[in-house]
Amino acid sequence: MSSKATRRKGRKQSSTDILSSLVAKGGSNWDLGATGPANRAGLMIEDATWTDPETGEKKNPNGVKRARRIDMVESYFRRGVLDYRQYTAATALRNTFEATQRSAPAIKKVQVDSSPKPDANVAIMVDRISKYSAIGKHITPRSKRVIELVVIDNQSVGKAKEYRGWNHAKGVRLLQEGLSIIADKIGC
Repeated sequence: MSSKATRRKGRKQSSTDILSSLVAKGGSNWDLGATGPANRAGLMIEDATWTDPETGEKKNPNGVKRARRIDMVESYFRRGVLDYRQYTAATALRNTFEATQRSAPAIKKVQVDSSPKPDANVAIMVDRISKYSAIGKHITPRSKRVIELVVIDNQSVGKAKEYRGWNHAKGVRLLQEGLSIIADKIGC
């Protein structure tokens, strides 16, 4: 049995056809809910495979699919725009930035004393910011705009007006150069 459902006329049904049919079943053209285009942005439908420990072969005997969100950095890496070093540098930069956006962890045990001690929380946030700063200081001024756009804001290079049309290749080059410099500096 194939992993894709077969239509009436013998053609294979793609994942976009499956999502379109889900939207069509709703009956409403204005409220698409969880299957609407806004929620499908960055969503990737893939086989839910497992690796056989004996043979090392990936298997999916029942044709199970899963949906997973991917960001622009991973999308560019999958399309061959970024190499593995650039992808690793971008991921490190993004992870350290996202850590600065989270609040400090909650106190795990019951606090008995009457005066709160925020020193631990402040130390955690200072540590997170310094880790981001250690990587972020290697961003060159030339490539800062495009790196922030793709890595931090999760937008495509073409989202910036200065990198649309004929200048798109220039924006991609700046992204690649900037991430290569970061990868060299942090040892990826």
